[in-house]
This record gives sequence, C-alpha cells and structure tokens, in this order.
Amino acid sequence: MTTAHGKVELRGVRRLTSAFAWMGGLAVLAALVGSGQGPLHYPVSALAVVVLATWVVWPDSDSWWIAAAEGVIAVSAFVVLPGPQPVIGFLFGVTVRRSMRGGTARFPVKATPALVGYLAGFGAAFAFDLHGKPVGIDSIVGSTMPLVGLVIGSMALYLTVRASQIADAAHRTLAAVVHASPVGLVLLDDEGVPRMHNERASTLLDWDEPGPVPCPHGYDITRCVQGCRTAGQEPVEVRIDHTDGTSSVVALHQTPVEPDETLVAAVDVSSRTLREDVLRTRSERDELTGLAGRAHFLHLVERALPDGGGSVGLLVIDLDQFKEINDTEGHEAGDLYLMTAADRIRASVGPRATAARIGGDEFAVLAPAHTADDCLALAQRLLDALAEPSSPFGYELVIRASVGVAVSTGGAATADLLRDADTAMYVAKREGGARFRLFQPEMGEQVLARQRDKTDLRAAIDDGQLVLHYQPIVDLATSRVTGAEALVRWQRPGHGLLGPMDFIGLAEETGLIVPLGGRVLADACEQAVRWQEQGRTVGVTVNVSTRQLSTSGFLDTLDHVLDNTGLRPSGLTIEVTESVWADEVAMQALMQIRETGVRVALDDFGTGYSSLSYLQRYPFDIVKIDKSFTAELGESGRTAGVVRCIIDLTEVLGANAVAEGIETPAQADWLRRAGCGFAQGYLFGKPDVAENWDEQPSVVWAAKRG
Repeated sequence: MTTAHGKVELRGVRRLTSAFAWMGGLAVLAALVGSGQGPLHYPVSALAVVVLATWVVWPDSDSWWIAAAEGVIAVSAFVVLPGPQPVIGFLFGVTVRRSMRGGTARFPVKATPALVGYLAGFGAAFAFDLHGKPVGIDSIVGSTMPLVGLVIGSMALYLTVRASQIADAAHRTLAAVVHASPVGLVLLDDEGVPRMHNERASTLLDWDEPGPVPCPHGYDITRCVQGCRTAGQEPVEVRIDHTDGTSSVVALHQTPVEPDETLVAAVDVSSRTLREDVLRTRSERDELTGLAGRAHFLHLVERALPDGGGSVGLLVIDLDQFKEINDTEGHEAGDLYLMTAADRIRASVGPRATAARIGGDEFAVLAPAHTADDCLALAQRLLDALAEPSSPFGYELVIRASVGVAVSTGGAATADLLRDADTAMYVAKREGGARFRLFQPEMGEQVLARQRDKTDLRAAIDDGQLVLHYQPIVDLATSRVTGAEALVRWQRPGHGLLGPMDFIGLAEETGLIVPLGGRVLADACEQAVRWQEQGRTVGVTVNVSTRQLSTSGFLDTLDHVLDNTGLRPSGLTIEVTESVWADEVAMQALMQIRETGVRVALDDFGTGYSSLSYLQRYPFDIVKIDKSFTAELGESGRTAGVVRCIIDLTEVLGANAVAEGIETPAQADWLRRAGCGFAQGYLFGKPDVAENWDEQPSVVWAAKRG
C-alpha cells in the first residue's frame, strides 16, 4: 500500500538525520577535547558527553534541561574553540534531530536555546575578538548564512514530518472507519489488483484472500461484462451463494477514485429485498388463502386479454353458504371455510390457469387459451372438488358455490369480462346455486332489469310506495279478532300492486330488506296505536327476516319504534320462520327481543328446520301451523294426526297455536275441537288496508256456526 511505503521512506530519513546528529555531536566533543583552549573546555566537554549520553539512554526524551545544556555548549564552544565550524555541525545535528521527532512541544521552541547560544557565542567572539582574527564581512556571512540555511531547512523538515504524521493519523482513522464499516470496500487498480480492502468485502463477496476479487456472475470482477466494475452505472444487485450454504443479495456500487483506480462498494441489501418481497407478495397475494389478490389478478387478466385472436376464460365463484357458516360458527370457522375452498380451487385449476380471491367469499379463475367448452368443464371440476364432503366443524359439510363463466375472443376490456362473469354467476345463484352458467347477452338485460328493480325498490321505501295490508287473527273459542298480521305490498308505478313474492327476494338479495323491514315495523306499530285509540284491543304481528335480526342495529331500531309510537311491547308480535335457527346471531337477538315483552311467533312450523330440541331450547309464544297441513284437514287422517300433535306440543311448551290458511267452517270447527286457540285465513277475512278493515270480519263464520 502507498501509505506503508511512505512510512518506510520516513524511517530511512530519520536514520540518516540521527546519524548526522551523532556526527555533529561527536565532532564538537572531539574538537572540545582536542582543540579546546582554557580551563572552560573541560566542563563544556563534560556537558557535551552528558547530552550525547541522554541520546543513548533516553532517545525519545527531550527535557528543557537538555535544550538548555545544548545552548550552553553552543555558546561555550564558540569561546573555547578556534573556529565556529564544529559548533555549526553540532547545531545542525541537534536541530535536525529534534525536528524529525515532531511535536509542538519539541520543535521549534526547544531548538531556540541552541540557536540563541550560537548567536550569543558568535556575538561574544566578534565583540571581544576572542579568536585574535580580524572580523570581516566574509567571516560574518560565513558564520550566519549556515544558520539561516539551518533554520529554513529544519523548519521544512519539521513541517514535512508533521504532514507525514498527520497523514499517518488520518490513514489510521480511515483504516479504522473502513474496517469497521458494514459496507464492503475494495480499491482496485487499473489491472484489477486490490490495493486496499476491508474484511467486510471478503465476507460479502465470499472472497478467499489473497487472489483476485471474485464476481457473483462467475468471473474475476475485472472481467465481468455485466456491470460489476463499470464505473458510472447504476448499482448492480446480485445474489451470492456463500460456501457455508447461506446466500445474500449484494448491491455493487462503482466510483472512480483516480484515473487508474476504482472503488467498489458492496452493500448487503438482503433485508431490504426481503421486505420488498414480502410487500410484493402481500400486494400480489391474498393473505388468508395465498391465492392471487384482486389487484394483481385484474392486472393478469388485462395482460392475458388478446388484441386479436385467441380466447381467454374468466370464472367467478361465489360460495353459497359462507354467511351462514360465518354467523353460526364464528369468524375463525369462516376463515377455515374460505381456506378449504381456496385449497380445492387451487388444486382444480391446473397449471394453465390462475386462481384468485377477489372478495370476501368470492373467487375467480383466469383461464388463458380456454374455449367456452374448456371453461365449462373447468367449472364442473371446481364444483365437484368443492362438493367433496368434509367435517371441519364436527359435522359433514359440503361446500356449495355458484359459478359464472365468461369467455373473451378479443377486444374486450377487463371490466367488461369481469362484469359478464359476475352476471352469469348471479344468474346461477338466483337459480338456486350449486351450479354454473355461461354468460349470454340476454343475461345482461336481465341484470339491467334487476338493477332497475333494485333502484325502484329503494325509491319505494323512501317515497311511501309500500302499503300494509292486515289479515285478522281470530280467537276460535270466541270468534273475536285478537290480532292482525301486517303483510306488505308494493304499489309500484306502472306495475300495479305487487305481492311480497315479487320483491321480497330482491330485498333480501340486495340488503334492502333491512330498511324495508324497518319501515314496515314502524307503520304497523303506528296502526296498532291508532286502533287502540279507537277502542280496539288488536295487536299486530310483523314478519321479520333472519337478515334483519342478525344486523347489529335491529334491537335499537325496535326500541326506537316502540318509544316513538308508544305501543306497549305486549301489543307487538315478531314473526320469524324456522330458518332463524340456522343463524346463531339472529337467535340471540330473538331471545333478547322476547325478554323485552314483545311476543315471538314461529311461522310455517313443520315445513323447514323443525326440531323439538330447538323448540325446547328457544321457547316461542306462538307456533303457527302451516296452511299445507290445515288445507288437508278432513281429507287425510295422517294430516289430522300431525296437526293434533302440533297443537298438543304447543300446549306442553306453554305456547299458543295459530292455524293458517283457514278457508272453510269445517276446518275452523275441527281446529276448535282439537284445542287450537287461534286461526287466520280467508274464512275470517282477506288481507286489506286498514281503512277497509272490519273490526269483526269473522261475523260470517260466527253466523254459520250459530
């Protein structure tokens, strides 16, 4: 290294100057001993011996008494010697020797006594003519000019030594910084030979010193054609496999230092690249399932869509039962359900297709170079794989899904293809789910019509187009009307009066059932209060969907309606179907409602998820017997037995039975004799608006009974 070479040269200069100093010191001592005159030369000679002895015993010591002794020798030698030449040699020696040691406390301050002594001796010799020779200009110049040269030369030497020491200190500091740096540094000459490096460079580059600096691309770094040593280029990031089996990512930076030198800096960027990989994975992959995420998937679809020929298939998959699983089993179970579905979809798509999760329970598959028939076959494989029975929750479960298929043959945009597949999927779901459908142009019209229906229904809720009809509920023992069931109708402009079968499904599908149900509940409670103000003791029954009950704000809505209308809780009955048993959240809400004093009725008992254990766990105030049973009374002895069992069961459970669909006096009489307390049906009155509703619509039946 260049700095080491400079140290060697400096040591050589120090040896030469030390030799010269000894020559001057010994010369003056010899002159004092051999040529000295008068008694003074003995102590001066002894003092010179002492000074020279300190150079041997304490070579690095430079006390002030030594500097003073040198001054005494200089002035005294001028007096006792016949000529100044030995004194000048001694003065040169001690001054140059001191300047080589550097240090502000040594030179030039401590060189002053010897110089002053020389000047004093010269002045005394000139003033007192001690040497007996005439003093002329030649002798003055001959005695003083060496002194001037001594001062200038010794100062130059001193400054040179100081500069060398400063450079050496800077080099040591730089070396400490370089070796402690986390950055690997290698200084290469124009032939690629490393002139300086640190241990970090050896570690990062997996470099076994000595030898040429290796290149991650398999070459000597000086011969790499991929930019590892080319100055001025952007940093090159390379992966290095180390001999210990580990690997790292290193960024190589190149900077020209001199025309024939280049500094290569190696920075370990493994942590940064790892973070980038994690962020890239998070942006491209769904965190829960590991499938492609929505944004990345849409990017893949856009890249896959052909400008000209070829076909690209897109499948949209919506799980049919996710909400029920999530609500009844909890969010962890919902996550397990999604991961199970994702694993089966991934295993079914094959290497040519890409699966993604694009929503909560919605997945998609990109199938490049797939025809419509290929995509339909893939859809069938997906449904078959999802339908494989499993028991993740302790009971056998089959994953059902609705699949929409769309195929582009060029020119379509990503949004258009996704919209078409979505449309086909919604058609499959409306047809009952667990099936696939290929998009057809007419489906788009159906979806647009469905969208218009949704917009109109939202407006109907806000604009008062919803109309309530009330059907009486009669006490079979007294023929007295005790309640009225509120049944909603939609007075849709241009379509006439629509029954619930025409729009309740749409409301459930779109979530509008929540505001619609809230509107019906408020209007029915207001009507019950108006009847009470008229002296009619008639309560109201309001149908509430499971989706309404499972929303977090339903209980608050109910409290708000009762407070605003002033209706007593006992004047309201909430009617639900047996599907509520499949929704744990809705069931809990229903039990809280019952605790407020609002009565709860179970509609259509015996047609859905009928279970005696549920009836025992979750007691109801009213059990309604479905009209499919009451319609066959008198025609089937088995049906009559079933109805009688239901009536007896409700009595045991402490509930009241209400028979629906009663159209004949014979049915009413049979039910009364069987112990059924209440009934409703066309025999007692059809649903009608409150303005046309008679307080005693069962008069006809009562007259026939009479």
